[in-house]
Amino acid sequence: MTDTPTSNGSMAARAKGPEGTLVEQIFDLAPTILCVLDVRDRRIVARNRAFVRALGINDQETPERTWEALISRIHPEDLDASAGHVRQLTASLDGQPFERALRARCTGDVERSFALCCLVLTRGDDGAAHQILVSAEDVTERARREVELQKSEALFHAFLEYMPAMMFAKDPDSRYVVINAQFERFMGMKPGSGAGMRDHDMLPDDIVAQVKAADDAVRNTGVATAFEESVPHPTEGIKQFHSVKFPVRGPGIPEGTVGGAAIDITAIKRAEAERQEAQLAVIAAQQAIIRELATPLLPIADGVLVMPLIGTLDPERASRIIETLLSGVGAHQATIAIIDITGVRSVDAQVAGVLLQAARAVGLLGARVVLTGIQPAIARMLIDLGVDWQGLVTEATLRSGIDYALRTRERRGGAIPS
Repeated sequence: MTDTPTSNGSMAARAKGPEGTLVEQIFDLAPTILCVLDVRDRRIVARNRAFVRALGINDQETPERTWEALISRIHPEDLDASAGHVRQLTASLDGQPFERALRARCTGDVERSFALCCLVLTRGDDGAAHQILVSAEDVTERARREVELQKSEALFHAFLEYMPAMMFAKDPDSRYVVINAQFERFMGMKPGSGAGMRDHDMLPDDIVAQVKAADDAVRNTGVATAFEESVPHPTEGIKQFHSVKFPVRGPGIPEGTVGGAAIDITAIKRAEAERQEAQLAVIAAQQAIIRELATPLLPIADGVLVMPLIGTLDPERASRIIETLLSGVGAHQATIAIIDITGVRSVDAQVAGVLLQAARAVGLLGARVVLTGIQPAIARMLIDLGVDWQGLVTEATLRSGIDYALRTRERRGGAIPS
């Protein structure tokens, strides 16, 4: 069986011309791995230096041994597919390149990935491929980078898909180029329908102006910013968001591209407001209790009340004293109210005026005030102030004041002495 050269001619035929030596040199010195394989007789017809360097095969080996060494280095899965590739080569047109990927163990026993381009040089009488020219490019690093890129893209899309935050990116013309699933769900969009849209396609004009101002601030300063904003939901009203916007830079990314993420904090804000409201209610209740403790009113017998005072009497507390006395006298139908000032630190004209005002106010309700616990120093101060105590009953101690009230109550049958 004789070989027929393809329209490209055989390697041997081209090497016989005047420029054969130059062709051989180019073939041998080419940086790309080149070889001519005889797929019918299973031998390597020619190979260049790049082939020897890459595969670590001794260029002194016989063609048959070199073939065996080459076969032993090809990945088993790729070797199993070789028969099918040869059939595809046979079916290909002359001059039509056939491309495939192949893995092989190279120098240092390291597996590398190659992109092959095969051309039929000669065919047998039956048209089957006989000798083929193979060029191989080491694409190991490119393949690794592609895998890393695919992994990075998978992670990126996973974050976009499952992050509870609304994530997006806009080009310099404020068109959305990236929108995640949470953004689409919030806006009621169909998946993938938001690309190319602008804010005015989704939001009211006043909100659009706020959003644009935030975007432009990032574009002008080149600094990421965090802030809170209100965004209307299509059906649930205004939502509160904690948003972060930042410049996006990189190869192929237009200057002025802005990225962002927004987390819905409506529930958090509502809970904070409820906690604050509850806290204010607690404070108000505490203040009410404190007011009661600061102006206690104790019923000790039918028609008899005692209000022991401790500490300092300021205008606010004085007002509460009068208010508490009047409401207590009315509620308990009291005829005598004892105000004990044993625990009062000092009495000045203002305090004396409060006590007198309280006595007169209680008198208007038909009851009488008994003032107890006046210390000698306070008595002298009241004399120096010229306070008129006419009509006001005073007792030295709370006990004597209670005794007076009870005696008076029994003697008068609960009526106030005239």
